[in-house]
Amino acid sequence: MRMILIHGINQQGKSAQKILDEWLNSLRATYAMHGPDPLGKLSRIEAAFYGDTLEQLSSAKVKDQAIALGAEEAPEDFDEFAVDALKEMALRMGATEAQIEAEVSGTTVAQGAGPHKKWLKAIARVIETISPLRGTLALRVLGQAHAYIRNQHVHDEVNKLVRPLLEDDEPTIVVSHSLGTIVAYSLLREFAKNGRPRQSPLFVTLGSPLGIDSVRKAFPKPRVKPDNVQRWVNGADREDFVALRPELTNDNFGPGIENYSDIENGHENPHSIAGYLRDPRIAKAITESIS
Repeated sequence: MRMILIHGINQQGKSAQKILDEWLNSLRATYAMHGPDPLGKLSRIEAAFYGDTLEQLSSAKVKDQAIALGAEEAPEDFDEFAVDALKEMALRMGATEAQIEAEVSGTTVAQGAGPHKKWLKAIARVIETISPLRGTLALRVLGQAHAYIRNQHVHDEVNKLVRPLLEDDEPTIVVSHSLGTIVAYSLLREFAKNGRPRQSPLFVTLGSPLGIDSVRKAFPKPRVKPDNVQRWVNGADREDFVALRPELTNDNFGPGIENYSDIENGHENPHSIAGYLRDPRIAKAITESIS
C-alpha cells in the first residue's frame, strides 16, 4: 500500500518534496494528537508536482486585480466557463440577484467584447465588493481549472506529470486538494475506463471545486465514483468558497461518497490544506484504509 498526494492551485515555485513535507507535517501533527500514526506501514508516500507547468500554460492567469475586475484580456471561452461559476460563488458569499443585476446594468465593455464579458465583469466586481481577496482567488481557481478542463494541451501536460505516479499496480491511497481533486478524478476515471488493474482503497477530495456546475459538467456522464475507487471521502469547510458545493451527493456524483462538510479550518484561510489534514476524521479515514 502506498499514498499519492495531489496539490491544487498556487503551488508554482514549489517542488514535489516541498508539497510532501508540508502535507505530511500537518497529517503527522494530527496523528500526534489523535494517534497512532499509521504512515510507517506504507511502502512509500509520493507527491505530484505540476504547479509550474500549470502556471506557465494557464490560458487565463490572474496576475493582479485587472482580470478579477473583468479586464478585456480574458478569452471569450473563459468568460463562458466562468460566468455561471462566479455567480454561484457570489450568491454563496452573500451577494443577491438584485446586486448582480444592478452591477450588470451599470457595466460597460468594449464593443464586440462578447456576450459573456459584461456578466463576467459585473459579477467579479460584486465579489470584489464583498471580499477582494476572494475575488482574485476565485478567478485564479477558475482560470487554472478552465485551462486544465478546456485546453487539451494543458490537460495532457499536467496529466503527463501526475499519471506516472498512479500507473504502479500497487494499491494506492489518493489524497487531493483544490484543483488537484479535478486532476485526480480525471485520471482515476481514465484508469477505470481503460480497465487498468489500478485500485484505490481510498480517494480523498479536500476543498474540491468538483461541485461547481461548470466544472462538474466538463466530465462526460456518468459522473460517479470510479470503479477502481473503493472508498471516496470528501471534506469541506463551509467557509471555503472554492468547495462551492461542500457535499458531493447523488445528484452530482452518484452514491457512495462520504461527506464531511463541517470541517473547521478557521477564518484566515478556510481553503488551507493544512487545516483539512488536521481534521481527525480525514486522518482516521487514511488510517482505516492502511490497516
